[in-house]
Amino acid sequence: MFKWVVNSVTDTLIAFILATVLLWYGAVSYPEFFPKSFHQYWGVAKPEPVAASIHEVAVSQVSAAMQVQH
Repeated sequence: MFKWVVNSVTDTLIAFILATVLLWYGAVSYPEFFPKSFHQYWGVAKPEPVAASIHEVAVSQVSAAMQVQH
């Protein structure tokens, strides 16, 4: 009986550990599928800032140059 309880608890812990590792891997690899509040609680799974497109960068550089001229 005791051996059955130990095996059941061990299997449950392994399942939770595996689920946690898979969740962490998914959050790191695909942060766009997880809500922003999720990343507050998982400090390891901070999403990288998304780089702006080339067009947005060019527009922001032009507007900054125009502000300097004024």
